[in-house]
Amino acid sequence: MIGIRIEKNKTGALILRAHIKEEFKDNSIIKRCLFDSKRLKGKTIYPYVIPLKYLNTIVNNLDKDMVKIHKNSILSFLEFSDEYDECYYYETEANVKYMKRWREVGCPKIYRVTLDIEKKEIDKSIAFQRMM
Repeated sequence: MIGIRIEKNKTGALILRAHIKEEFKDNSIIKRCLFDSKRLKGKTIYPYVIPLKYLNTIVNNLDKDMVKIHKNSILSFLEFSDEYDECYYYETEANVKYMKRWREVGCPKIYRVTLDIEKKEIDKSIAFQRMM
C-alpha cells in the first residue's frame, strides 16, 4: 500500500507526502520517486516528501489497489512548468505572485489538476492560457 497526501508546508508551498510499505520499494516507479525524495526524521505517518511532478506517474502507472489518497489531501491545484519542464510551479489558487512568475517564465499553459479519491484518477484541464 502506498498512501499519498498533498498538503502545504510551513512556507505555503504544495508538497506530496507518501507512506510506502517495504514490499513496494522494489517497484521501478517507486524507486525513481524515492531517488528524488527526502525522508523526514521522527515518527510521522507520511515520512517521504516526493516532488509533486511524480503525482501523475504514481497514480496513473501503479495498480489502483496499491494507491490510497488521504481524505484530507488537497484535491485541486494549479500547475505550470517552464519551457524545458525543468521547474514546475504549483499553487492552490492563482494569486499575484503566481501570475507574476507565470509571465516571467513565458506564459505557458496553466493546468487545473483535480484528484478523485474514489476512482483514484487525475483530471488535468487547461485553466489559463496566453491570449494571442
